[in-house]
Amino acid sequence: MSKFKFEHIGLRSRFRGSRVQSMSQPRPSSDDHGLLYRRQGKVQHVTLNRPKALNALSLEMVRDLTPRLKEWAHDPETAVVTLRGAGDKAFCAGGDLKNITFSAQAGGHYGKEYFFEEFQLDYMIGVYPKPLISICNGLTFGGAAGLSVIGRFCVATEKTVFSMPECFIGLFPDVGSGYYLSRLSDNLGVFLGLTGHRVKGRDLVRVGLASHYIDNSQIAELESALSNLPGVVSMEEVELLLDSFQAASSTNYPESFSLEPHRKQISHCFAGKSVEEILARLRQDGSSWALAQLDILSKMSPTALKISLRLLQHGCDMDLAQALQTEYRLTQRCVADRDFHEGIRAAILDKDHNPCWCPATLEEVTEERLEQYFSRFEDQEELILGDHLFY
Repeated sequence: MSKFKFEHIGLRSRFRGSRVQSMSQPRPSSDDHGLLYRRQGKVQHVTLNRPKALNALSLEMVRDLTPRLKEWAHDPETAVVTLRGAGDKAFCAGGDLKNITFSAQAGGHYGKEYFFEEFQLDYMIGVYPKPLISICNGLTFGGAAGLSVIGRFCVATEKTVFSMPECFIGLFPDVGSGYYLSRLSDNLGVFLGLTGHRVKGRDLVRVGLASHYIDNSQIAELESALSNLPGVVSMEEVELLLDSFQAASSTNYPESFSLEPHRKQISHCFAGKSVEEILARLRQDGSSWALAQLDILSKMSPTALKISLRLLQHGCDMDLAQALQTEYRLTQRCVADRDFHEGIRAAILDKDHNPCWCPATLEEVTEERLEQYFSRFEDQEELILGDHLFY
């Protein structure tokens, strides 16, 4: 049995001058209006409504939406569900990371509750039995992918900006990333997961992160067309409708794939079997693009990089439920360790962007340490996913 332990001893001292709070449960922000609901015929529209927080997903929002999705799955008067963010700046800027840190600092368990219930919601969206359309207009960061990319229908607009920047904060791409990023071609998923590279607009479809691209100016017309679909609405009918809107969308948006010039480099360099090998291939490449990636990766948590790569390497062997179960274990180990909290301090609280990672080097992140992160919980602590969530 390994003697390695996860601990955040001295967590308070690591928040060097940060605006810490003594709390075991989160305090709602002043603009936390949660979710808005609007029915249009047999279409139920849901709006993430925290515009000042860029529609970041709180636990209260998770607990509001989950039972409603369960209800609508059995409701004959609900044929389609849409999900979007308030305003044009963001679909969703991610999860409630600050409150997870504040709770852990005070000895609370908000991080356990948050990820457990968030991942249950993500799973429901991923396997939803009725057409569920996520309209990712604006920033779609981190946890937002669990509300969008993970589902059957994910619509990007010219305003969409997608990123999984978790390695910057000592975390890893979660919310099902082990499932969907691992399935992208040419090692694009590994590249996006490790570097946090931003993908914009039509490129989300080209990469394989969105099912459709539709101009933002056409979304209101799309919603009207959905409400006019007769009777029981099938997945195929919705797909054909989305196809038609995509075909009619603007051709003025750049037609070429922004990553195409580096496709071969990504495929080769990010095929490395270890983070060290990926870095070596980038150094060997030596181009300005490769050197830029080396600089980006040098700022990441070494532990987060190694966790992320192992998750993505094994993701193709997992179904969605298995990926989320694995990611839940990883979140709990990260919250119980130091780098996540140090990353939040450096990036969000103090904003000095100078994290002190521990361990500080890739060599110090041993296989033993990684095995502990990925190890199973006792059965009663595991995240259980399945059809029972809809009943």
